[in-house]
Amino acid sequence: MHDLVIRGGRIADGSGSDAFTGDVAIKDGVIVQVGGQAGPAADEIDADGALVTPGFVDVHSHYDGQATWDDTMDPSFSNGITTTMMGMCGVGFAPVRPQDRDLIIAVMEGVEAIPGIVLAEGVPWKWQSFPEYMDFLDKRKFGVDLGVLAPHAPMRVFTMGDRAVTHQAATSDDLAVMTDLVREAMDVGAFGISAGRITDHIYGAERNNPPGTFAEHEEFFALSAAMAESGRGRFQIVPRGAAGATPYSPVLTREERVAEHRLIEDIARHSGRPVHYLLQQFDSDADDWRMMLDMTHDANAAGLPVYAHIASRGFGLISMLDGFHNFAARPSYLEIAALPLAERVRAMREDSRRDAILSEANLGVETIGQDAANGVMMMEALGGRGYLFGPGNSEYEPTPDRMAEALAAARGLPLERVLYDHLTADTGGNSVVHLLINYSNGNLDHVRTMLQDPTTISSLGDGGAHMKLISDASMLPFHLSFWARDRKRGPRLRLEDMVARITGLNARCFGLDDRGLLKTGLKADVNVIDFDGMALGAPKITHDLPAGGARLNQATSGFLATVLSGTVSRRNDQDTGERPGRLMRDGQPRATSSMKETRAYASA
Repeated sequence: MHDLVIRGGRIADGSGSDAFTGDVAIKDGVIVQVGGQAGPAADEIDADGALVTPGFVDVHSHYDGQATWDDTMDPSFSNGITTTMMGMCGVGFAPVRPQDRDLIIAVMEGVEAIPGIVLAEGVPWKWQSFPEYMDFLDKRKFGVDLGVLAPHAPMRVFTMGDRAVTHQAATSDDLAVMTDLVREAMDVGAFGISAGRITDHIYGAERNNPPGTFAEHEEFFALSAAMAESGRGRFQIVPRGAAGATPYSPVLTREERVAEHRLIEDIARHSGRPVHYLLQQFDSDADDWRMMLDMTHDANAAGLPVYAHIASRGFGLISMLDGFHNFAARPSYLEIAALPLAERVRAMREDSRRDAILSEANLGVETIGQDAANGVMMMEALGGRGYLFGPGNSEYEPTPDRMAEALAAARGLPLERVLYDHLTADTGGNSVVHLLINYSNGNLDHVRTMLQDPTTISSLGDGGAHMKLISDASMLPFHLSFWARDRKRGPRLRLEDMVARITGLNARCFGLDDRGLLKTGLKADVNVIDFDGMALGAPKITHDLPAGGARLNQATSGFLATVLSGTVSRRNDQDTGERPGRLMRDGQPRATSSMKETRAYASA
């Protein structure tokens, strides 16, 4: 008697091989049969006409704080993700001394846009060391499995104190302490270490760069070499120029970007371990990504394991009435700002209030607070190049005529009037999406090329971060709904290849050989999907964070079931209440395979 049988589905097993029809049987949290007709089971899922895949493996999230108070890990949980990696970009919450907690919160607030008040109230601080942080997470249960990278910034502050904040070079004694911290993290199951060099990451009223941004190259070499002593791990880094998209971003020259890639290669050379870096298209140099990928190919040909994390769609900021928008600091708006959305929309449609809001100047930070002031300033600085999206958000490759400034010109109206009318239309669920990164050419042709490259990794969902600005955990199911089914402005991609990218290949690049494939003997993480009906919902603001904090959530509908470790955690897009997810500790005996070996397997 099996515990669970998923019957009669179209199985894309995560290897990239052609899909086939059959059953998937599960016993004691393990897959015991794939294909054919399985015997009886205590529970069954009718998958006739549905797509059956491994659970999605997300390799870039920021749940470091959320995991200490929340048990679901949304928005990942509602997007078919069963495994996620956090601790990215060099920021996190361990190790930390009590006197540095406020600083660590401020850094996370600045880099990942998680409100400081949310973290101050939500994070319980039951640890100081990284092993104590891992032990705290080990006692908790989640909607997904969590892996952790040890972040550089907290290690630097823990070691150097104020000298880390003022970006002083690490001494030999400092490096001795930090490398011991790395060894300690690897000993307790960290999946590697992370660092950030991007200079448009800032925090605090003084607009400081996070500790580690200007670390000497030798510091990265020492940390990566200490990591490699464990015989495992990978070094994740955000190079300079990897975002470079906000109105305040510095623009790097080609020579400076080449230097960033040379640093990445040198880290791989010193450690012998994989180095993962972020790669996106940005407007200042729309073909930079080609140069960087060419260098990545050359590095791999020379035996250096270097891989680029990429996004599967345009990457940007979302403006909506329940989040940040251009009118949030106008006096006549503030009079109604506390009303429920439906009442607020009705009030904003009144001619007198609309005219008043459009004629007013913004109030300053002393009236509306720093968070709101920053949001308004950002939206105004972005101007009219945002795309107008309806509640369905069904078209993720918008044409230039959907840009706010183009619509204003076509309608003969001021830009602010077009934005105002759009945000207050219907039920107030419309949004303006500023595709700052990965959309320089007004299409996704370059993303299609990157998605077919053997040195790229589908990533950058950023779950747990950018609470009121970005909601991109849905990028993993987007591989299926858009790239394998809905794209209209260019060629699509093969379904089985897209499944492999977000399951088997992502699992293998983090050494997770116990999952990512529907194969007997592996962990039973499975999605059952109504592929024809699969749809990304509109981002919605929910107020479910500590201190009443708000965040954007974007769920994907069409999941008939998500199974984690053999337990059904979601049915018909609804939470079952089960929390089978656990902290993962790297270093358990398991076979390893390189990206090249995995891709050879996937194409066999």
